Amino acid sequence: MAVGERLCLDGLLTITPGQRLLVTGENGAGKTTLLRVLAGDLEPDTGAVRRSARIGYLAQELPARSTRLPLLAAFAAGRPGLPEEYAEQLLALGLFREEDLHVPVAALSAGQQRRLQIASLVTRPADLLVLDEPTNHIALDLVEDLEAALAAYPGAVVVVSHDRGFRERFPGERLELRDGRRC
Repeated sequence: MAVGERLCLDGLLTITPGQRLLVTGENGAGKTTLLRVLAGDLEPDTGAVRRSARIGYLAQELPARSTRLPLLAAFAAGRPGLPEEYAEQLLALGLFREEDLHVPVAALSAGQQRRLQIASLVTRPADLLVLDEPTNHIALDLVEDLEAALAAYPGAVVVVSHDRGFRERFPGERLELRDGRRC
């Protein structure tokens, strides 16, 4: 599989149910490109990717959030029923307080927006989570909560992180990329 000159993986990369994979490498090594291909956000120029799972994807960068939509409505977007039906589920995650639910997403801090992304991701059915720098924009105590949530998550997880502590504690296999190639 190849994507321009950014990524070239010879051979087979298989993600199995329940697998934990940490992708490492220097900046520009192709980590984000690999995750985007796995998530279906980017198609390879050559080779093939077979995705037989429901995939949850957390991009490295926060999307532009100019929406006036309240936090709870943004969390409930695309789900059946009324937003109010999801308040308890969102609050149970411990990422927000009740008074946050009606704050417009555009008024949230970068950390709160990242928490909204994570909350949306972990509460939708997925067999594979693809997480690009999931600890960006969140406080240390929430990193620990994220690690606990990932440990309890039954599906496969593929992660890129520059967070040294997160990488040291990551309980899984490692795939190192150098110049867009597997090492």
